[in-house]
Amino acid sequence: MWHTSRGDRTLIGDEAALICRAIDEMVSALVMYVHEDFEERATDCDSGIVIYDTCTPSQRIAMLHQVSAFLLRETEDALPLNALMDATVAAIFVEIRDQVAIEIDLGNQLDVLFSVKRDSAVTQRCSWREMVRTVHLRCFDQQYDLEYQGDQEDIPDSQCEELFRWERLITDLSELILWDRDFELAESFLDLDPGVSEHRRRLLGIDEHYFSAVPGEIDCRTVFSLAEQTRKLIRSIPR
Repeated sequence: MWHTSRGDRTLIGDEAALICRAIDEMVSALVMYVHEDFEERATDCDSGIVIYDTCTPSQRIAMLHQVSAFLLRETEDALPLNALMDATVAAIFVEIRDQVAIEIDLGNQLDVLFSVKRDSAVTQRCSWREMVRTVHLRCFDQQYDLEYQGDQEDIPDSQCEELFRWERLITDLSELILWDRDFELAESFLDLDPGVSEHRRRLLGIDEHYFSAVPGEIDCRTVFSLAEQTRKLIRSIPR
């Protein structure tokens, strides 16, 4: 369960499937940078979210695991929000955007189809753009249509190659989870005098512990276990 901008909830259905697919891609890419005796800088996996990108691949995998555990499962309590967790969620949506961009750049000849087995018999295949389109239509038509200010008639078809139109949809979907972009202010609070930092934080309405969370050190053996646990979790989510 997660403290989303639309209340405490657990992602289900197509919305959960889209997030699971992105996390699966992220973990698979990050784990390639983790080795028994050293850990490489995963520049190819950077999202542009500074607080997330400054973490090591192992730390990012651990954060993705934690986000998955609370965002995609029913839990007794929601995870307290902090800059690291919000940044990780934002990075997931950057991954979705990047995958859509790759799909567009490489054209429809690329087999970027997602297979979901149901009852070990039926296989459903869907492109990134089709998934984003389906999730947007279903979320805003069925759940949040009274709050949506956009025009659903302007939703692109699954073959549209105008990235900016897909970016708008992805931003809409991210805002169903993220309250704001306060995590982007983390660096600006680091070197401030504590009194100034507290005053600025109160003016902005930011929780006093929001910026205090720091990523823990993860050893190699643990991170491989977390990666496997994360994959097992996201692949078990009902679609």
